[in-house]
Amino acid sequence: MSVLNHLGRNLYRNFITVLGEAISNAWDADAKNVWIDIDRETSRFSIKDDGIGMSAEDFQTKFLKIGYSKRSDGATRTGRKRPYIGAKGIGKLALLSCAKRISIISKRDDTDYVGGVIDNSGLDKAITQDLTPEQYPLEGLDLSLFDKLTDNHKHGTIIVFEEAKDQIRNSIAHIRKMIALSFKFALIDKEFSIFVNGEEVTLKDIQDVLDTTEFVWLINEADDLFVSAMRKLKADPLRLTTTLSVSGFVASVEKPKDLKITGTDDRATIDLFVNGRLREKNILRHVPTQRVVESYIYGQIHFDVMDTGTKIDPFTSSREGVVEDDKNFVSLLDYLKREALPAIIDQWDRLRLERGKEGDDENPRKSRKQRKASDLYSAARDEYEPANNAETKDEVEGWLDSLRNDAEFNTRPMWTASCPKIYSANISGLIN
Repeated sequence: MSVLNHLGRNLYRNFITVLGEAISNAWDADAKNVWIDIDRETSRFSIKDDGIGMSAEDFQTKFLKIGYSKRSDGATRTGRKRPYIGAKGIGKLALLSCAKRISIISKRDDTDYVGGVIDNSGLDKAITQDLTPEQYPLEGLDLSLFDKLTDNHKHGTIIVFEEAKDQIRNSIAHIRKMIALSFKFALIDKEFSIFVNGEEVTLKDIQDVLDTTEFVWLINEADDLFVSAMRKLKADPLRLTTTLSVSGFVASVEKPKDLKITGTDDRATIDLFVNGRLREKNILRHVPTQRVVESYIYGQIHFDVMDTGTKIDPFTSSREGVVEDDKNFVSLLDYLKREALPAIIDQWDRLRLERGKEGDDENPRKSRKQRKASDLYSAARDEYEPANNAETKDEVEGWLDSLRNDAEFNTRPMWTASCPKIYSANISGLIN
């Protein structure tokens, strides 16, 4: 019991990670749908899937057995040919970390429901007294908790979490957005959908981030679903290539604030996925550049070779990170540090300057004086954006662009003291 506490309940800190375990279990069970329903008034939420479900024997010998994984039987794919996401068989312990009581029922076709209740207060006592599993039987089910959840439910698993107030404190919009960013396979696979309070999670849940994306880099000829939804790119996608079996994208937004998840401390980052499952958020923390571009970029890197299918698991017990000395992970970080990031930083600076925006001050492409003058021009331009008038807009835009070039090369102190007023007056007069 003390080992169970160490491995599971005390390691899962992130609600999205907890949801991820249930969603991954549903994927591995060949579910087509996952329904997440959250009720703040009762501090309760539920997760239901329509996977193959469990028999009484499955529930006892597989679900309740810590460390059991379908891969233990030598299988690598589901009946639908999906690659198994689960590996160690301890992910189910995440369920114990987010509520005081967890009620579970499951059924296969043409069978009755089986299941049980785990009360964390009782589990605390069992752990303190170091009881064996046989000395800690599951409680009986209160089937009224599953009213309506079982309607038209022919097979699959339903889990109800009670007294989960702290876990569901974020807004529904925030939870939907984090699911969209974290479980991309649900957006790609037409036979797998996630619903939150009855509404399917789609690209629309992160459209605000996609619409503020300026530039994007595709890794190894990736044809990424997210990129097709970036409707306001300021340049054609750029390409990065490597001999590593890696794919995905890195994108930059117009302003750092565009990466912020409204109402929370979260932000979109560059994340690592293996077999479609989020394995490491903000992978750049392992290879920080200290360059300004880091505050503008986000993306998804897919590196499936990290899932070796062997007993050697490169992921931490908390499932919220990667073992840092894993050789595949080290090779990926080396590629990012030596090739991908330097290319992105340089190209981002060029593209930003071409748009009259601030770039990377440390890039030698232009002197600091030229950049400061250009930044001053940008500030004046932002203040006097031309009106949406077909007769004057093109003329003003062309004149503003010519001023930028003048500003970069006329960097004498006397110019910087007096010119903004002159340019501001001229721009104002032309627009008006």
